[in-house]
Amino acid sequence: AVRLRRHAGALVVDNIWRSLSAAGRLAPSAKPERHGVERITNVPYIADARREHLLDVYRPQGRTGPLPVVLYVHGGGFRILSKDSHWVMGLVFARAGYVVFNISYRLAPRDPFPAGLQDVASAYAWVLDHAHEYGGDPSRLVIAGESAGANLVTAATLATVQRRPEPWARALFDREHVPRVVMPACGVLQVSDPDR
Repeated sequence: AVRLRRHAGALVVDNIWRSLSAAGRLAPSAKPERHGVERITNVPYIADARREHLLDVYRPQGRTGPLPVVLYVHGGGFRILSKDSHWVMGLVFARAGYVVFNISYRLAPRDPFPAGLQDVASAYAWVLDHAHEYGGDPSRLVIAGESAGANLVTAATLATVQRRPEPWARALFDREHVPRVVMPACGVLQVSDPDR
């Protein structure tokens, strides 16, 4: 009964957020071009055709020279939401002069830990390899996220500075590329007691 209630609650909350996000996109002020921002949607960072492995790129129009990069990882308790619910983060960072890669990733319970973290590691590597194609400078990488996303960006950053045995973590460490800035906002960092 508890599992069913949690699943139903996650669906309700996810649908509410998605509806609010979709409604917000209808506002004239939500149009990226009104802010001098270009949006490129649904770019695969893993070539497997899963919608969880897509990202959106937000970048200032009329940019000159390579710009600093933000890899943004959405929150949602590891179970809900996506890049589409967090579009405003891409818009805000791009307005500030960054090339933003706003990702989706696999969610629990369908894809339990470490699936989401593996996806963030894959997106991180993809951004290092492809940021320049979108006008970004990966040597000036910011990795940011809130809630569950804060947990994931913290764990991914730790994998860049500490050798771990997991293949996905070792691959990230072997890239020898530590982000310049890490922004873990309102992190769900004690997953054994998320109500804390």
